[in-house]
Amino acid sequence: MKKLVCLGLCLILSGCTSTLVAKNDSERKVNVNVIEVSASTIDEIEEMAIKDVEDIKAKLESERDALSEEITDFDVYMKNVDKVKAYYDDALKQTELLSIRLREYAYKYAELIMNEDVSYKVKYKDLSGIYEYIYEDAAKAMYDIYDKTLKDMYDIYYDGIIKAAYDVVDYEEWYDARSDAYDDWYDARSDAYDIWYDTRSDIYDFQYDLKSEVYDHDDERAQKKMDKFKKSILRMKEDVND
Repeated sequence: MKKLVCLGLCLILSGCTSTLVAKNDSERKVNVNVIEVSASTIDEIEEMAIKDVEDIKAKLESERDALSEEITDFDVYMKNVDKVKAYYDDALKQTELLSIRLREYAYKYAELIMNEDVSYKVKYKDLSGIYEYIYEDAAKAMYDIYDKTLKDMYDIYYDGIIKAAYDVVDYEEWYDARSDAYDDWYDARSDAYDIWYDTRSDIYDFQYDLKSEVYDHDDERAQKKMDKFKKSILRMKEDVND
């Protein structure tokens, strides 16, 4: 298995600057009946998982930059507050969908290994890749969506455009706008953190429990761990479609 070290997350996606397109993407229904990972090798899964995180982060950065080019001062901001809120909503939706896919990568990774005709010792060793490549690399890189991308929204609007208008607009209007901007940002960042934390916790627990059963040579209990994780993923996909 090759180690992916490019976590620079600097892909430039084309066609990602339209708010309407982003909204349509986030509202697209997901298939709630299957684990949607078509990879046939664990190397493919490792590549797919980190690229997925990179693509979502680049997409959200592109949309953030397009919005900041449109909203250049306090008056324009007040007329387009709904667009800023829509960005937060889409960022959370995209992060939630990504979190489900990362769980799917972990499940498929385990499924490929468990179906191999190899010793328990080899399976136990190979399952460590879920921790290294999905939990550590991909899910950890997902933190940037929570930390940097949304932090930039704070700098651009709350601590930038709105703060700079303190001496030029009515104080009450300024205070209300700044308070609302902080609340919107804080809520989005808190929700994104919860998604990130739960994603890593679920993936860690899954690989740890599965490795324990493989270590004990207990195929039946290992399969139960697989089935339980799969059911939890499918339930999440149903919920996100609601």
